[in-house]
Amino acid sequence: MRSRVLSATALAVGVLTAGLGTAWAQDGAGGDHSGHAGASTGHGTVEVSAGYTSVPTTQAGSPGQSQTGGADPPDPDQLSGCTFTPASQADQGLLGVGGAQPGEWETETCTGPHFINPLPVVWVVLAKPQAPVDPAALAQQAATKLPLPSPSIEMAPPAGAEQLVNLATWLWVSPSAWQPFSATATAGPVSATATATPVKVVWDMGDRDMVTCAGSGTPYDPSDPGATSDCSYTWAQSSAGQPGDAYQVTATIYFQVTWSAAGAAGGGNLGLVPGPPAHVAVQVAESQVLNNTPGS
Repeated sequence: MRSRVLSATALAVGVLTAGLGTAWAQDGAGGDHSGHAGASTGHGTVEVSAGYTSVPTTQAGSPGQSQTGGADPPDPDQLSGCTFTPASQADQGLLGVGGAQPGEWETETCTGPHFINPLPVVWVVLAKPQAPVDPAALAQQAATKLPLPSPSIEMAPPAGAEQLVNLATWLWVSPSAWQPFSATATAGPVSATATATPVKVVWDMGDRDMVTCAGSGTPYDPSDPGATSDCSYTWAQSSAGQPGDAYQVTATIYFQVTWSAAGAAGGGNLGLVPGPPAHVAVQVAESQVLNNTPGS
């Protein structure tokens, strides 16, 4: 937020050197009126919502003498707003520092029937400059908010049925998990968006073997018995003797995470990130061959 510091001496110098106009004179009691409120932040022009100011000033060429006038002070109800515009760099340097830093001299122009514009310059205290926002740090923050899902494991034969040794089992994950996900972090005018794109699924088959599939896998279609899968596994031995007589199969999707920025330059690659894993217990049995040879 901006605040105003009125300096009678500085105002006088502003009238004398910058030629920026006159202000309302002191009232009969010699008082100094200040009623502005609601100045907005920003660089350049500042809009003030309401109020008026009458301040003592000195006539050009007569330092220390108060200028007086017979006009009534302005009615704040007839004032629709005041505008502050930074004084020129030459005037800023001539007037010097007029109050708390950071700040600057600004010319006030008000609307309403009782004002003679432009008014003398006033010292306006500015908001302290904030440290620049690092978009790369925002991207890291956004990456932690990515809503990466745990996939639904699908198999053929189904995971709830017994798998057979030496018979390939089709593996795939649900399409709802195989899609890009994004999250955005914002600080002031700068935002960074992290986007995670799935690139592979790593399967831990529970028997110390791993399978890496470059895609989500191919769903099994019973109406197409000649179809093949790009993601499958064949167990070499049964799960008998394992806890629960089952292998604990785990599927983890890995996402390539990239980021882009708005409000600042930046963008790049945040690397490969695993999503939350999914688990399922799978029983694997050995197929029994019935010998029907005559005489056996």
